[in-house]
Amino acid sequence: MKRHSRLCGALLSLAVAAPVSAVAQERGRTDGPEESEYGKGGYSRSGGTGVSLQLDWGAAVNSEKPHRDAPEGPPLYAGATLSVWGADWYSLDASFAYVFDGGRVIGMVGPRFRTWGWPLVFSAGLRAGAIYIPEDEGLRFGISPHLGAEVLMGARDNIVLGLNYNPDIPIGGGGVSHRLGLGVGYRF
Repeated sequence: MKRHSRLCGALLSLAVAAPVSAVAQERGRTDGPEESEYGKGGYSRSGGTGVSLQLDWGAAVNSEKPHRDAPEGPPLYAGATLSVWGADWYSLDASFAYVFDGGRVIGMVGPRFRTWGWPLVFSAGLRAGAIYIPEDEGLRFGISPHLGAEVLMGARDNIVLGLNYNPDIPIGGGGVSHRLGLGVGYRF
């Protein structure tokens, strides 16, 4: 009988001591540099701020036939986008693109907003800037609405694969360039 009471007493003391020791454990601290707290109560990834660089390419179709003196090329474009992230749901983008058919050079700046989700997010934005149309049109101010879908990859969701649509609309004539393309980016 004494043996059973010792066993029950030992089990009871373990049952009481385990939660008491867990309560007495020091709480996690977050007083170091921002985004550096790993371990108890810390953060595991950045809060969305930072900079990303994305390479863009795809199809580009002009709504009007380029001027006969304009450079001829395939209906393709290539470009890059530099984004400064305020949070996971918005960024300020600066993009550059070259449309091979007609030789258009497009430089735009503007905000982009993203939906919440993982790993697939959707984005929309509006950019404004300069569109250079060679030969008779010259330099024009333009706007470029943005619609896209992105897949986040990598251990810290820092690799972004995207599908984007941008109609580049020059104000004052010159025809719209419809760009549909892919993007591969890295978020620093």
